[in-house]
Amino acid sequence: MIRTDDRNRNGIASAITPPLTTKTINVQDPWWYGLKTAMKSLRMSKDTREHSRQQLDKNGSGSEDDDENTICSGAAIKRSVVYYLKNTTLHGLKYIAEESITIPERVFFGIAFLVVVILSGFFISNVYSKWSASPIIISTSAKQKLTSNMPFPAITICNLNQALYSKVDSIPRTSTNFSLLMGLCDQGADTSISYIGTWKYFKAILVEVAQPCEKMLLYCSFGSREEDCALLFNSILTDDGLCCNFNALDPSYLIRNYSDDVRWEPAQPNMRYEPIDWTPEKGYARKLPDFYYPRTSGGTGIRMGLTVVLNASIAEYYCTKSMSVGFKVLVHNPAELPKVSNYGFVVTAGREARIPIEPVYEDALPSIRSIKKSVRRCLFSDENELVYYRTYSRKNCELECEAKLLLRECSCVLYYLPRIDPMARVCGPNDNLCTDRVQTEIESSLTNLSCESCWPGCFELTYKATPSTASIVTDPRFMAGENMPDYLFHGPYSNASEMSILHFYYMTNIFRSTTKSEMFGFTEFLSNTGGLLGLFMGFSIFSVIEIVYYITVRPYCASRTLKQQHNRRLEQLGWLTPIRPPVRKFVRRQRWGGLPPSYSEVYKRSFSRKKLGKVEKLEKPEATRSQRKSFWQTLQVRPADLKTPEYPYLE
Repeated sequence: MIRTDDRNRNGIASAITPPLTTKTINVQDPWWYGLKTAMKSLRMSKDTREHSRQQLDKNGSGSEDDDENTICSGAAIKRSVVYYLKNTTLHGLKYIAEESITIPERVFFGIAFLVVVILSGFFISNVYSKWSASPIIISTSAKQKLTSNMPFPAITICNLNQALYSKVDSIPRTSTNFSLLMGLCDQGADTSISYIGTWKYFKAILVEVAQPCEKMLLYCSFGSREEDCALLFNSILTDDGLCCNFNALDPSYLIRNYSDDVRWEPAQPNMRYEPIDWTPEKGYARKLPDFYYPRTSGGTGIRMGLTVVLNASIAEYYCTKSMSVGFKVLVHNPAELPKVSNYGFVVTAGREARIPIEPVYEDALPSIRSIKKSVRRCLFSDENELVYYRTYSRKNCELECEAKLLLRECSCVLYYLPRIDPMARVCGPNDNLCTDRVQTEIESSLTNLSCESCWPGCFELTYKATPSTASIVTDPRFMAGENMPDYLFHGPYSNASEMSILHFYYMTNIFRSTTKSEMFGFTEFLSNTGGLLGLFMGFSIFSVIEIVYYITVRPYCASRTLKQQHNRRLEQLGWLTPIRPPVRKFVRRQRWGGLPPSYSEVYKRSFSRKKLGKVEKLEKPEATRSQRKSFWQTLQVRPADLKTPEYPYLE
């Protein structure tokens, strides 16, 4: 005998039992057996849901914090380190994490690995020191170059006499022009004259007293062909006065802010040879005119070189910077202005000189641009733009540096230096003490007045000249083999003691250049380092990938997995919340063979409940009367293929 009010403790009697009464029930009745079975199932289901809910609340309430603590805990980090040691490709580390060996053995392998790391670091530091200290190597180029692809050298010839006596004799000794002339001759004239010389006046006096090129050059030939000397040579200003220059760049390509007053003589528009641009780094343009300068060599030997016959005019000597008579010659780069006084060689009058020339070309690979300038000690043309010159070279930089130092120390500029300041005055005789001191300090390189910042160009072309001389013989009994015009020896300039014959030529038409390249590039450094690391401990690029994986990818994937598990637990917790479908949907599901309705819903459809002392009928479902089943039929009849719902958390 069971009282129905005892079932209220399960929380379901009020929804599925008739009004509270006391009666005796026969437990053998079929309907009571079905009701008893259903209530037991509901009671077990509720107990299971409550237990699962408590477990999920207990484990899932702080799951995010627990996940973070799990990932960042010491135990988790220790497991990751042990797993890395067992599976890394580095040699020796797996023995440290090996559990089957003793602790002393692990310590031995740990110390061995530490020693190996120290040794590899020591050798790698030696490689790095060598790479950083001497990254540049200058080697001979594997390919030979042709002299026909290089310009013939520029040749500057200066008469040792800087002023013609017949011209100077007419200048008053107390005039400002004479004071400027003494500055040209480096003679200490009347220093009481404080004349502020300008370029315009100095140019005028220099042109007036200097020997013109057409008087100095008697005969010229180039490439086995006689040519007009006026078309081959141009006047140029040097530290030895006004000189004659062959095959130099036109001033329009040599000077940055070019103007016509730079020229000592007007340009000849009907010249046969057209001036073009050339630099040691870029070379000649691809398309060239038929006749141009700077010219290239026509071949080798004296016949294909340059031959000139010079007139010294010894009777016109007035002042000179040497103790002899003759000519001073300098072979130089066509893109540089010459400094003949210090670097030229002397050919005395009455002698014939043969000057074989050997080009020396230095180039560089573009890869050395990445190396610091202070390490490679050379500059590309676009890395240090000069103020006065368009093309960078060490000599051009030194000329500009000297002009700046003189302008700062002496407030003037020597007449042959670049006019970096058009308003600066030309140094006169009263500035000789200051200019001599500055030039001496610059050349000594032992003081602060130096041009050490003028590094060599990465692309430079120089020429090595080896002159040899012999006396000129004009005895009629002597039959000379030189193919010279007769008027040179039987004309007004037939005095051999005042003549000089110069031959400039190449010895060979091929030469080898030198190339600046990386001695230890990044590829070589990487290969040497990788070889040492692989030799000592089996290190490779994949070892780096492993370290990155265990530091970044593995913790991220673990965190992501824990987060997904947490989300799944939340979804499972949602399954535990019973959501009853509407009656309309339930009827539709029942019609199509869905799950059976809950017992409370069946009871609501079959009976009425007492409320406030009155019996109220529930609303009828929308289903037809023939589709409805009685409460007892539902309890007693159960489809054979109907299974109890399964939830993920029960698995």
